[in-house]
Amino acid sequence: MRFLRTFVALLSIATSLRAEPPTKSRVGIYDRPPFAVKDADGKWSGLAVDVWERVSSELNLPYEYVETSLEDAIAQTAAGKLDLVVGGIGVSPDRAKLVEFSQPYLAMPAAVAVLKRNQVPHWTDFVRDVLAHGVGFMLVVLVVAMLFFSVMLWLVERRVDRSHFGGRPWHGFGSALWFSAVTMTTVGYGDKTPQSVPGRVVVFFWMFLGVVIISVFTGAVASSITASRLDARIVHARDLSKYRAGVLAGSLAQNLLGSVGIPSKVFSTVEEGLHALEAGTITAFVDGEVSLRYAVNRDYPGEILVDPLPTTHLTYAFAARPGLPPGQLKAINVALIEQVTQPGWEQEVERWLGPPATQ
Repeated sequence: MRFLRTFVALLSIATSLRAEPPTKSRVGIYDRPPFAVKDADGKWSGLAVDVWERVSSELNLPYEYVETSLEDAIAQTAAGKLDLVVGGIGVSPDRAKLVEFSQPYLAMPAAVAVLKRNQVPHWTDFVRDVLAHGVGFMLVVLVVAMLFFSVMLWLVERRVDRSHFGGRPWHGFGSALWFSAVTMTTVGYGDKTPQSVPGRVVVFFWMFLGVVIISVFTGAVASSITASRLDARIVHARDLSKYRAGVLAGSLAQNLLGSVGIPSKVFSTVEEGLHALEAGTITAFVDGEVSLRYAVNRDYPGEILVDPLPTTHLTYAFAARPGLPPGQLKAINVALIEQVTQPGWEQEVERWLGPPATQ
């Protein structure tokens, strides 16, 4: 009996030695800074790579990287040629119909990159914008009121005291116009004053009317400046209709602009798009804030501004093939949640992206 038990134990050991090692998962990866960056030695690093390698280490998941492209990553995963894709994969309804998505590890808006010098408007643009918001009409009202009051004051006072509003018509009317201006603006130099009772009655009404006019005019100017600044901001994707926009091929930004009917020039990399922006071929480049912040802080600090589009929301996750064991995907999700809820996660993101490249 002892011999039989020994024989069974040895047979079990031999069987385990002949057993094949666990199958490695085929993990698709492509060069998309800062999510995944390949150095000269062929080693991968990046925000998404760091997260995946910590998750796989925690779960003891063997894997091998399979280099692919952004265009082919989703198709190969949907066909089962890849088990998982690690990189800047944005979650979208169309992609969700083809593959499974893990728990998102990052959520940031889309953004637009513009040259810093293009953010400073020409003085003619400023004047045009100010006049377009009702200030021109208020300016006409102000001038007409001043002229009317000046004529009334000159007619009443021209024969009372020649040293103030009398003398030749152009001298008397000019003095009245000067008096109306300093009175309306509450400066009140006191060099010209009405001497007659009718003149003082006219001035009395003008002082109150002038305060009202200058207050309304000041409010109109302030409102027009605020409205002009708001008009210059890019808040919605449709605001890009005034720009020659560029996007990354196959990106969610391309779909975003297409959904609102804005034509765009397509580039194969973010670097190509920013170079075209610098050269003036385009006037705005649209992509995720993640990629733009990384590239601008690395290559164009102080030259290009990155303005987030607050009405957009992009989430990034790992894409998994349909039919991946549910237990494995759930374990990955739990590990992802643990990674992105740690206290140092925001600092990790900041380390890769750099500070916001806005004013």
